[in-house]
Amino acid sequence: MLVKVSEAAARGGQVTIQGRYLGGPTIGKVRLGASETGEGGFVFPAAAIVSWTDTQIVLTIPSDAPVGGSWLFVEVGSKRSTGLPYSVRQ
Repeated sequence: MLVKVSEAAARGGQVTIQGRYLGGPTIGKVRLGASETGEGGFVFPAAAIVSWTDTQIVLTIPSDAPVGGSWLFVEVGSKRSTGLPYSVRQ
């Protein structure tokens, strides 16, 4: 379950996601730019992960991440979180 996401950042900046039951980097992934239902979008590569605990994920926004407003989801196993709006700045 996602609770909060940090303010918009540019490529190369960091995004912090706070929530509960976020799993870990071996079983989870973060999806950006997905539709409101979580389909499609950009999946952050493992190299983008700075830290990942059950309550907080810190990622570096890759240079190929889509710019603009979109949705952010965390997927753990086969379960997908609710989405939070997020924007990658130019």
